[in-house]
Amino acid sequence: MSPERLSTEWDDYLAVLREDTHQLLAWGYVDARRRLPLARDEYDMTGLIADAIERRINDPGTPERYTVYSVHNERPISPGAELGKHRPKLDIQIEWCAVRPKRYFTFEAKRLRDDNLASAADTLLNYLGDEGVGRFIAARYAADSIEAAMLGCIQAHDAPFWFERIGEAFVQDKVSGKNALCLIEELSWERVVPDLPDEAGSTHKRAGHDPIHLFHIFIDCS
Repeated sequence: MSPERLSTEWDDYLAVLREDTHQLLAWGYVDARRRLPLARDEYDMTGLIADAIERRINDPGTPERYTVYSVHNERPISPGAELGKHRPKLDIQIEWCAVRPKRYFTFEAKRLRDDNLASAADTLLNYLGDEGVGRFIAARYAADSIEAAMLGCIQAHDAPFWFERIGEAFVQDKVSGKNALCLIEELSWERVVPDLPDEAGSTHKRAGHDPIHLFHIFIDCS
């Protein structure tokens, strides 16, 4: 990962926060896995996973270090001073309460589909657009963080298929000269915890903010 994106205030915390939140997500996914194919949409999926994470945090068998975390599902925020029900909502945000100011790791979920309702091309546009990756690039989400994650809930094809499509889209955007996705580092496979084997990462510029490293975590929800 490029040192350009490292912010001093994050240095002491980032490695712990990254690994612990990934592990909590992995446990939540495993515990909710059986019910995910029955979910009607990504809101149901993230709700099931967040509830499972909460149960893991409260489980006496979970290592003590995880008691300093709390999980939020559909957490409202006001990046543009929005009020009430007009506020955007974070799909899953895990909060680390052991430090002040508190630290957060945000996961934005998107269904990866290829069916009568949404083709692979439509799905990709949604994943990369203003309601997906674009939210992080515009610093509407995770403005005070230098890492966050997209959670690809696979309901068609597999992780290598979507990795290839997303990587191609990043390259095409850069080669075209548009660079709407503000790519600094191209998509490459990564591994943060063994329980999430299908994961990649990319790094993007943000106007007025430090660059952000986005993890792309692919989970089977079919």
